[in-house]
Amino acid sequence: MKKGFTLIELLVVVLIIGILAAVAVPQYQKAVEKSRASQALTIIKSFLNAQHLYYMANGEYTNSLEDLDVSMPWTGTEKWFSGIPAVSNGEWSLQTNPDYHAVYVGRISGPYKGAGYMAAYQAGILPTANDIYCVERTAYGITFEGEDGEYCRGVMGATFSGNIGNGRAYLMP
Repeated sequence: MKKGFTLIELLVVVLIIGILAAVAVPQYQKAVEKSRASQALTIIKSFLNAQHLYYMANGEYTNSLEDLDVSMPWTGTEKWFSGIPAVSNGEWSLQTNPDYHAVYVGRISGPYKGAGYMAAYQAGILPTANDIYCVERTAYGITFEGEDGEYCRGVMGATFSGNIGNGRAYLMP
């Protein structure tokens, strides 16, 4: 009697491995994106804190990143949101909008290009200051091409807040 595997047995094993990979790969991609997004969220929180420190010292908010005590090693200028100056690193873009007292950090490349985050350091465009929103941009810059909620709700676990002039906003947990 010869020992070995039949073609059917090998096909079953390959099928099982394929099914396991199909389940595991999307979860892995979400975990990788969450770790990449943690950099953007850290930048927004640092920026908000620096704006509040500047306000306490000067009695007003600043419109310039140079006035803040925030180190930003990025040297690129690609914009996630059109119309306002930006610094970028090829993957993310940081922009401040003095008209709305807000900061934006958005994806300018990668599978979730067009998604990003925004927060206001003073109430205005957003109902409250310091809340961080995940945004899937639909206009005025690099737009998100995925399904509604695919990034903010599906990957980041944010709650839909409403449509805004340039996309869909989701409140971060």
